Amino acid sequence: MAREAVIHRVNPYLLHGEQYYEIFYSYTNEPDTLRQSRIAHTNIYSDPQGGDQVVIEAVLNVIMEINKKG
Repeated sequence: MAREAVIHRVNPYLLHGEQYYEIFYSYTNEPDTLRQSRIAHTNIYSDPQGGDQVVIEAVLNVIMEINKKG
């Protein structure tokens, strides 16, 4: 299910030499609920930043992909 969201903070880190991101975000229809997820660089656009408007694809509340909106 695709949902629009805003990224609030991004913490990049390496795990076994692979780039991952810890993402803090809120869905646009729930702006007061801050959520957190970790995602591999292969499942998100390059150089994610706080303030980015995104579309999050999730299955059973597990994020599969994050794409920049627009």
